Parts: sequence; structure tokens; C-alpha cells
Amino acid sequence: MSEKKENTSQVAINIGGEVYGFKMPGHTEIKFYYDTGADSLYEASRNLILNCAEDKAKIRKLVEEKPAIVPQIAVNLLRVAGTGMEVKLENFPSTAAGS
Repeated sequence: MSEKKENTSQVAINIGGEVYGFKMPGHTEIKFYYDTGADSLYEASRNLILNCAEDKAKIRKLVEEKPAIVPQIAVNLLRVAGTGMEVKLENFPSTAAGS
């Protein structure tokens, strides 16, 4: 009963039941965003996931609706860099709290 999805992404992250594709962040991208390219860790993480996202508009909308998942996505992208394994993020509320 394995579910077979056609996904040609380097990294597929399942977020609340929806799969988002990302390209694998390279060492120079990671160094740029985290060492020189951002004023905060959050901003660096957000920039990295937006840069690596295959559907930038879709992930931008998700990030705007649920900003708290930015670090989770970034950590998982960094963790799987080089492995290509699928990651699932399912441990967050389905509705975003007002900020």
C-alpha cells in the first residue's frame, strides 16, 4: 500500500499533506545566506527556502500564512543536503494564528 508520487525534485518536503519541491542547497548558497546575506537567522532561512523552492509563489504563500514553519523547512533542507531523502513536516496547526 505504498503511495507512489511522481516527483522529480531533488528534495520533496511533505508539509501538512502537500508536497513541496526544492532544489538541494549548495555549500555556497548556504554560506551566502547564513554568513553574509541576511540580518537574522529567520531571514536567512526564509531566503534559502524561497531560493531553493521550485514553485516560489506557492512556498511564498505558505511562508506568509505560516511563518513559524520557516525554520523547520530550512533545518530539514540543510539536514538532507546531499542525501535526497524525503522529509515530512506534519506537526503544526492547520490554521495559522493571527500575528
